[in-house]
Amino acid sequence: MTDPVAIAADYTLKPSELFDTLALLVEARQPCIVWGPPGSAKSQIASQVAAALNRIYVDIRAMLLDPVDLRGIPWRDADGRTRWAPPVFLPATDDERLFLLNLEELASCVPMVQASLYQLCLERKLGEHALPDGASIIACSNREQDGAIVHRMPTALANRFVHLEIRVDREDWCAWAAGAGIAPEVLFFIQMRPDLLHDFDPRSSEKAFASPRSWEFVSNIVNRRAALDPAIERALFRGTVGEAAAVEFSAFLKVWRELPHPRAVIDDPENAPVPDNASTLIALCGALYRMADDINIGAIVSYATRLRHEIGEFLVGSCIRRDASLQNSEAFIRWAAVRTQ
Repeated sequence: MTDPVAIAADYTLKPSELFDTLALLVEARQPCIVWGPPGSAKSQIASQVAAALNRIYVDIRAMLLDPVDLRGIPWRDADGRTRWAPPVFLPATDDERLFLLNLEELASCVPMVQASLYQLCLERKLGEHALPDGASIIACSNREQDGAIVHRMPTALANRFVHLEIRVDREDWCAWAAGAGIAPEVLFFIQMRPDLLHDFDPRSSEKAFASPRSWEFVSNIVNRRAALDPAIERALFRGTVGEAAAVEFSAFLKVWRELPHPRAVIDDPENAPVPDNASTLIALCGALYRMADDINIGAIVSYATRLRHEIGEFLVGSCIRRDASLQNSEAFIRWAAVRTQ
């Protein structure tokens, strides 16, 4: 009889969990493949793991390869025998450096290319060329249900990998965004509307959709915004995250841009008004986050204590993630001590 608990189990990993899991498998030289929807940061996490482990990251676009590209070009040696010159993207056998090879878009490869990778993924060889001891192999791919170009993976190749699946997580993304230069307007909008961080329906005919990747695109637009006509700005957002998310984000930006100057909060955090409207409050927190420094962090923390618990936590936490040195301030230490009691 099937265990109902097993059916309901969620084996997906949020980005921080995937990072730790990938690091473990890479160090063990165990090939693995990360499955997930478009724009869910699979490749970005892979490159971050390589950087954290001091490995050279090699992005191999597997779907652009032909089977013969992997073995290399044939040549005749001094004895008249045919040998193969391996492709430059494969590290030399005697290279003593550490590598992480990522077979990107693996399931998008035609079956012949996937079959040509059997030996590489299991035996760490392609013909007569062997990978160096310091090389590890992973792969990333969209799933069959995502509406992307995906070929069913042969069972022989699938059995050579540990299979992992990523899920988009608001808290993980916001923690990353606070330290990655994501525009505060975007960061605090996602805090208010977490369901719009990843709004993907493979059955939709709309070409643009909200994802961690496309919100980073929106951030780039906002950070470089000149005096754009509002209609042009809305068209840009629609072409990046889709119409529904663009309408809501544009309305949020209007509130953000009409806020009173947050200096009033910093000057008198104990008496400054707390907006009743959720959009206005989140926008105000975003403006405070942008201004936070070692001089005014005390005022920001004081104001945060007057907000709803989750909003205050996010405001102070975002300031610390953006500038870790602020956690050494007396105000933050007192604030953190109260929350651990």
